Amino acid sequence: MNKRKSQLHLTVSVQGAGYHPGSWRHPKAEAEKLHESAYFYRLAQTAERGKFDLLFLDHTSIGEHLRAAGREPGLLLEPFTLLGALASITKHIGLGAAISTSVMEPFAAARQLAVLDHLSGGRTAWLASTVEHLGPKRRLGGPPELSGRELIERQQEFVEVAGRLWDSWEEGAVVIDREQGRYIDSDKVHLIHHVGKHFSVRGPLSIPRPPQGHPVRIGLCSTSDNWQEPDFDSIDILFSSQSFIGDAAHAYARVKKRSSLLGRSPDKLKVLTTVLPILGETEEKAGKIASEFRELIEPEAGLAILSDLLNSDLTGYPVDGPLPDIPGLSKAIKAAGLEGLSLRELSRRILELKGTKVFVGTPEQLADWMEAWYHDYGSDGFHIQPSVLPSGLEEFVEQVIPILQHRGLFRTEYTGKTLRDHLGLPIPKNGRLRKEG
Repeated sequence: MNKRKSQLHLTVSVQGAGYHPGSWRHPKAEAEKLHESAYFYRLAQTAERGKFDLLFLDHTSIGEHLRAAGREPGLLLEPFTLLGALASITKHIGLGAAISTSVMEPFAAARQLAVLDHLSGGRTAWLASTVEHLGPKRRLGGPPELSGRELIERQQEFVEVAGRLWDSWEEGAVVIDREQGRYIDSDKVHLIHHVGKHFSVRGPLSIPRPPQGHPVRIGLCSTSDNWQEPDFDSIDILFSSQSFIGDAAHAYARVKKRSSLLGRSPDKLKVLTTVLPILGETEEKAGKIASEFRELIEPEAGLAILSDLLNSDLTGYPVDGPLPDIPGLSKAIKAAGLEGLSLRELSRRILELKGTKVFVGTPEQLADWMEAWYHDYGSDGFHIQPSVLPSGLEEFVEQVIPILQHRGLFRTEYTGKTLRDHLGLPIPKNGRLRKEG
């Protein structure tokens, strides 16, 4: 095994009562507390106790069909309001969430992210998502519905404008010269006039450049290779969905090569494999727990998730009848190795169909798997999606992280102040925009 000298990175997602469908029905879930601040304070402080790089509040995984079915709670609170509260009760862990570029305006989003980065001392991350999280049918006002290509174009322009707004303030722009009565050096604050296809924005931003320069940007990479986004060069962390080490290593090598071709050091882009752990004292007990989780998935919920995954409505088909001829269904079934199952059976294996790596075993076995995957260059670390909350996160922190630390694979203390420090990422150079009339 080719040992890597660096340590792996760990991030964790929070979504409702957990990532396993039906987890809110589990006896260990605290589904009645999903709108309470104390619930999220506990999760954030547990993750920080585990020395995680980042806590990501996920409100992107509940699609339109699943939301309409009312079978999953999702993230009930507005994420950035919640992140502001979490910044006040944590000191080190990074804090992130998604922003819908199909609805939000870049000036408002750039200001919101800059404020949070200042309030947290440089610990903010964001995912620029083309998904409209409440669905176009529930929207009042805002931009018109766009085609898939237009959504990507709007996302690109959004990210570009946000970056220009953050760069509209140079370092040292705030001088606080009491004798001269000057708070800001106006020569270091630059106007911008952006007129594009989707946005018309006048700057500068109304707050100094964030401590991290730009908040850390998160991207998504699935088995469909959607990492090949036009603005790939601005992504700092890539959450990768891969189930097999061969596929993961191949995708990892391609991502790193592309990063090099764009003039970036491959080390400055972190690829993290998404994994949902189901742990037990023995492998047999873990398998039993996994079976119990599958029994919590109602067919209606599983079909709603599959409908969102395939962008086709499967909810009207008989769960025990022949499989419908839906684009992408047979491909997803074959990729997951689940041929010969009915819709009812597939609805209980929805995580595998989504490409999520579900690890079932003991904490020691999970640490072994993570170590092997890391040293075989399948990823730079792991993005943990706990099966049930808060117990799934607590189990990982108490049972898996100490093993990784003992092996020298993960930090025992935070050594930096910002999220970029944790990840070993530099602060982006300021574009040094010139003043425009």
